[in-house]
Amino acid sequence: MNRILATGLFLGATLLSGAAHAQPAQANAMLLAQANDRCMTTYAVRMTKTDATDDAIFAAATEGCKELKAQLFGAIDKEYPADQASGLKSQLDAAEKPNFMKLLQKIRTDRLQRGAN
Repeated sequence: MNRILATGLFLGATLLSGAAHAQPAQANAMLLAQANDRCMTTYAVRMTKTDATDDAIFAAATEGCKELKAQLFGAIDKEYPADQASGLKSQLDAAEKPNFMKLLQKIRTDRLQRGAN
């Protein structure tokens, strides 16, 4: 996780430093995917400390991160040919909820192993 964050920060700083004399840099799909993952993970970590159901947590995370996802999908549309972009977005949509539910389970398991709530 720290490696991903460090890579994202490095790439973000690189993009921003090159933009000093140009138009503002737009985040690429990879950076936006990482940001969207962190957003969803933040909701998962915080809300698993409540009595909210998994579906309610997923709904809240999806709603709270929808702007990042829209930006991600826009970047995918710009960076990939239309047929490839469509396939990537479909794959992301299909994997979103199953991956999120696995994340919730992992968070809870890790907490139990550490003896924390």
